[in-house]
Amino acid sequence: MSNNVWVEIGSILGPHGINGQVKIKSFTEVPEGMFLYKNLFIGNEQKPIKIKLVRKIKHNLICTVENIKTRNEAETIRNLILYVKRDEFPLLNDNEFYQRDLLNFEVFNLKRESFGFIISFNDFGGGQLVEVENLNKRFYLPIGETFLKNINYQDREVILDIDIAFIKN
Repeated sequence: MSNNVWVEIGSILGPHGINGQVKIKSFTEVPEGMFLYKNLFIGNEQKPIKIKLVRKIKHNLICTVENIKTRNEAETIRNLILYVKRDEFPLLNDNEFYQRDLLNFEVFNLKRESFGFIISFNDFGGGQLVEVENLNKRFYLPIGETFLKNINYQDREVILDIDIAFIKN
């Protein structure tokens, strides 16, 4: 599926129990947020599918999926990705961004010194971090509002208020 039209919002981890329920890992900020979208798509299907939340277990969701009634049927959709259409995403305020939009953006500091390119976002409990790659080295930089100064979508750049010495040994 094309990255411009479709956005991954979850993954079916596998069956849960014997009645066709599945365990889903949600990629949304709040796991239940995936149910805010009008149409969910599974795998390469072009027709939306109905998924209902049964309960939450830790960070995963136990759900029923339309037309899946047995464990064997649930097994057939193991590891499939859940998608929504990009145009269903809500509009953002000026100080907000979708993480996926910043992948492969180059990261600079205020002096225009390059840190490298964003390859992922993570939050290990201490705040939002970007994983940056530069010359086959990977490291994390904070991207919270204290550090984030500008996002230039046209030039695909992120400006952070961090000294380059932050990554130097």
